[in-house]
Amino acid sequence: MTRHPVTDPGPPNGAPGGRPGELVERVRWAERSVGGKAVLVTGAAGGIGAAIARHLASLGARVAALDRQPCLDVPAELCLEADVAEPEQVAAAVARAERALGPVAALVSNAAVTDVRHHRVTDLPLATWDEVFRVNVRGSVVVAQAVLPGMLRRRAGNLVFVTSSLGQPRGGIPGDAVYSASKAAVEMLAWVLARESRDRGVNVNTVYPSVKVDTGFFAHLSAAERRELAPPTLLDETAAFLVGLRPGTVTGVSLSQQLWDDDPAYVTEMLDRAGHGEETADRRAEP
Repeated sequence: MTRHPVTDPGPPNGAPGGRPGELVERVRWAERSVGGKAVLVTGAAGGIGAAIARHLASLGARVAALDRQPCLDVPAELCLEADVAEPEQVAAAVARAERALGPVAALVSNAAVTDVRHHRVTDLPLATWDEVFRVNVRGSVVVAQAVLPGMLRRRAGNLVFVTSSLGQPRGGIPGDAVYSASKAAVEMLAWVLARESRDRGVNVNTVYPSVKVDTGFFAHLSAAERRELAPPTLLDETAAFLVGLRPGTVTGVSLSQQLWDDDPAYVTEMLDRAGHGEETADRRAEP
């Protein structure tokens, strides 16, 4: 099934359907791999980041939620206030997280802003361009620089960058040049980081929604329009899968939420690449 990445929100609940029971079991087993891991989630005060933080915590992860706004109503063990684009603030936040939770085993880099007025390029204020790139791209680099050295020393870790279908090749649309370009930049950043880290046990991947999601980006819409948006929980399952990866398994992948939800063969391929399968068979054989 193909949906327009922006104008067609897809199923209201964003729930995958048509999966065989065994595949559902394998996905749940993969998700439980996050249990006990210290995970840093940025942009966690609301929207997709808050949803992912809640989901990871429900699976037993030790979550540190980071945002420049207070992380209210997020069941994280630690809520941190910092601007992701400021290295000193991020370094202090990561140090605090590691003192409280232990070494950061995974990062979900989700913090992002957009051009809420959706300017055409000819009318786009350069200050807007600079701010979107400061948060979305510089912020991704700053947070990665804060956690990646420790992961490389330990030869284990997962970096997960939340991007967008607008940042995929030929995915950009009129009125979203700066957001599309920033997410394309994060995609390339992740690709290079994956190549730089793949021999040291660290997996670097992206995950992206293919539909409009009910986040602060769409607060200007009417209540009726917002009811047509996909819920912020849309990436919970895919993010958990990527956070729980074993060292040196799946890296350099741009994981499509739409394919994950719609195509059981795609999910099976990802689970096989991650080595999730033998455990399920073993568990079924237990008395």
